[in-house]
Amino acid sequence: MEAKFLTVVDTFAGYCQICHEPHVVGRIAVAGWEHQGTICSQCLSGLADEVQRRGKSLASANASRNGHGDVLVAICGGNGNGNGYH
Repeated sequence: MEAKFLTVVDTFAGYCQICHEPHVVGRIAVAGWEHQGTICSQCLSGLADEVQRRGKSLASANASRNGHGDVLVAICGGNGNGNGYH
């Protein structure tokens, strides 16, 4: 089984490193990086929304430039790792 790029190591009551507020936070490990960060679910959701927003903006710009919507499938499709198309 292939290691995941991001992994939730554990959860605990603490401070989010993004909003600096007290929450239940997840300790997040990044594959190949020795440091781990802590993030609350609100900030993690906000980051996911930002990825989607930027991806849709990029896809729209490329589709307009190329004159077709095939790029949207390549950018937004798949399993979240950029692998595969729908």
